Amino acid sequence: MDIKTRILTAMTWGEPDRIPLTVYDWMLPRGATERRLREAGVGLIVRLPGHRVQHREVEIVSQEYHEDGRRLIRRTIRTPVGEVWQVLEPDPAYETSNWIHEHFIKRAEDYRVLEHYYRDMVLRDNFEAIREAQRRVGADGIVLLRIAKSPVQEMLYQMLGLEQFAFDYQERRDLFDSLHATMAKRYEELYEFAAESPAEILQLGDNIYSDVVGRERFQRYLMPEYAKIMARIAGTGKRLAVHMDGNLKSLQADIAAARFDIVEAITPPPMGDVSLREARACWPDKALWINFTSPMHLEPPEVIEAHTRALVAEAGTKRGFGISVTEDAPVAALEKSLAVIARVLQDC
Repeated sequence: MDIKTRILTAMTWGEPDRIPLTVYDWMLPRGATERRLREAGVGLIVRLPGHRVQHREVEIVSQEYHEDGRRLIRRTIRTPVGEVWQVLEPDPAYETSNWIHEHFIKRAEDYRVLEHYYRDMVLRDNFEAIREAQRRVGADGIVLLRIAKSPVQEMLYQMLGLEQFAFDYQERRDLFDSLHATMAKRYEELYEFAAESPAEILQLGDNIYSDVVGRERFQRYLMPEYAKIMARIAGTGKRLAVHMDGNLKSLQADIAAARFDIVEAITPPPMGDVSLREARACWPDKALWINFTSPMHLEPPEVIEAHTRALVAEAGTKRGFGISVTEDAPVAALEKSLAVIARVLQDC
């Protein structure tokens, strides 16, 4: 069974020849070690959006500068009704993500600007890029269609930040909900692209952390979006994965009730707070595509092996289960640990 078939078999509750092992492709630099790992069964996960964005009136300007020895980027959204900006610091480790020092929304009037930004969007499909990535990856992995973060999670992470999010949710709910409604309306187009795309698995990069999201917001803002997508992809054979890489215990009942197929990036204790045994018991209809417990990458091979065997035992079956690496780790440590995990999974 090739790697792609193994992944799709496991995530659709078939019986794979062994538990799939994957890594986000940008975490594993190309080279001799990477080739040996792929030959040992490590699959590459490529994530691409299902859509492309253009604007009619809106202008987005990025200005790079240095401050106290740090490289910073000020990104400004200019619209006919005003402008907003954020300040980013590229992550020096992988340079694939940014730390946000200032978020777009700082004042009440900033909501109007972002609503105009979303209304001004012209959305087109990204199917050609997805097909080309599928051709290049072939049977060595899979291309996930990354829809986006759900609207409320995009607001939290990109637009507001935790403190402003908490304040505006309580004190400016009318503005908060108006922006969310505008985003949710445009997102329906993203769901159409996802349903019509060549990708087999769709991903919402929600980065769910129960202590921040809370049950009220999960039920009010997230569950309806998941249900919309599931209704749209019904009968297509596609699967919806939600990236849930934080603490999840207080949301266990809500995750069970939510409509989606795969809990992706759930991380076992001590990083997360829900064990695989608990997850299997609480969410028997949802596949688990876990993030391998990150601190273990730094441990000696015998510790990594024992931990891998323990995870496999807790999962109980190869059906609906996969192991992945979705969080940053030092490349040398990752190369070592993936080799051990792959060897163990060949025997299980």
